[in-house]
Amino acid sequence: MRWEDIEEQFDLDIPEDEPIFPVNIVCKLLDLQYYTLHEIVKEGILNKAKKAKKKETKKKKLFSFEDMKALKYIKHLVEEEGVNIKGVKIILKLKEERE
Repeated sequence: MRWEDIEEQFDLDIPEDEPIFPVNIVCKLLDLQYYTLHEIVKEGILNKAKKAKKKETKKKKLFSFEDMKALKYIKHLVEEEGVNIKGVKIILKLKEERE
């Protein structure tokens, strides 16, 4: 069996909007402070973060690939452009209205 056949057979087809990344992984991959991520979710900027039921009673927020892309842009606005969280919310709302 060729390697290409094996790769194709075991390829994962995960939809872009499927929430799979927990908070700690999001923070690590994007080099984002937990507090900043918490504020973004709290302000409703990224309201796609879904809660998944674990075996324990504790619930965990999960983020999708789409959420990760949006968070990367939000991080740029906050860290590189100096926009605060409320400003980010306004920018994204105006962007959404233009589309």
